[in-house]
Amino acid sequence: MSTENPKKERMLALDVLRGLTLTCMVLVNTPGDPKHTYTVLKHVSWHGWALADLVFPFFLFIVGVAIPYSIESRLAKGDSHQRIVLDALRRGIILFAIGLAMNWYAQIDFANWSTALDFAHLRFFNVLQRIGICYFFGTLLYLWCRPRTHFIAGVSILILYFVLMKFVPVPEHGAGVLDKVGNWAQFIDHHVMGAHCGSRSKGFFFEGKGLLTTLPAFVTLLMGIWTGRLLRQPEAASDRLVKLYFLGTLAMLLGACWEPFFPINQNLWTSSLVLFMGGMAMVALASCYYAADVRKITWWTPWFVVFGVNSIAVWVGSVVLRQTLDKIRFDGGAGKLVSLKTFLSNGLADWLGPYNGSLVFAVLFVLFCWVILRGLYRRRIFFKV
Repeated sequence: MSTENPKKERMLALDVLRGLTLTCMVLVNTPGDPKHTYTVLKHVSWHGWALADLVFPFFLFIVGVAIPYSIESRLAKGDSHQRIVLDALRRGIILFAIGLAMNWYAQIDFANWSTALDFAHLRFFNVLQRIGICYFFGTLLYLWCRPRTHFIAGVSILILYFVLMKFVPVPEHGAGVLDKVGNWAQFIDHHVMGAHCGSRSKGFFFEGKGLLTTLPAFVTLLMGIWTGRLLRQPEAASDRLVKLYFLGTLAMLLGACWEPFFPINQNLWTSSLVLFMGGMAMVALASCYYAADVRKITWWTPWFVVFGVNSIAVWVGSVVLRQTLDKIRFDGGAGKLVSLKTFLSNGLADWLGPYNGSLVFAVLFVLFCWVILRGLYRRRIFFKV
């Protein structure tokens, strides 16, 4: 935990976009009733994308944008490369540990505490684990490789991943299978992690944020690093904006052109998704930068800044609170156990209808989180790793 000024050496647009992404995350992750959720707020079942599918790629991109700002600031203060790498390793390990602890809490049933000791099925990977891994290797690459090497590495990963997934046969399944079972990402996770994956389908284990898919996800972070480098260039803000809009639009077009051959899919983190979502994130950041940092139109930014400067608190706190509301159960009549979350959501549904009630529950949950974070912000309390 820190009480330092979060605005020091920070770009307002980055905090705003991070806060916007986290607001969206809390909203789409906390419907009152998942069965009665408007389609735009749901993750797509497999191929394609919706609003909910923007959150993780955007956040990983934002982590990458912050790396040049953070490292250059530390180098200017005289920190050595070794010190920066060790700190990045420490942060990566802490993020992985927090993510693992969240997976452990998710499997606990308050009515059966033996589930807390079921380490044989503890999920190993999730969002924070992937962020920690990508952040560490992104730091290494930024410190010890030239921008050209970053570009070559990113393009090579996307092309090789495409070739592997489309043309190299998977044992017992063949080549080009992009279903939940039968692709290389699932095959590797199934045989390496087994029951420690996040889900199971047709007798096979599958992890949507697993080992192989972390490689293309790393390129999403690299796109953020390239963007951070561009924003730090000593040129007119208008020139930087033109480059951001052009490169972002180009990346989206390339992703859209690749999509028919390698569908946009967040679970597989396909190469088309990397380009399309990365490009969209660049355009979104450019728009925030133009409004907040160039034109100084900031009346709309305080809400998102409150979320953006305390991202780890938002990510962990909102998920744990939502899961706790699901875990607290009581007799709802007719011998049925009802969770506290369902009880509250049903009350809204009786008044507003199932879909609107589910949406209002999510909005109220976002507001509740904002009130807490606003209190932390006013007291200059910021949780960091």
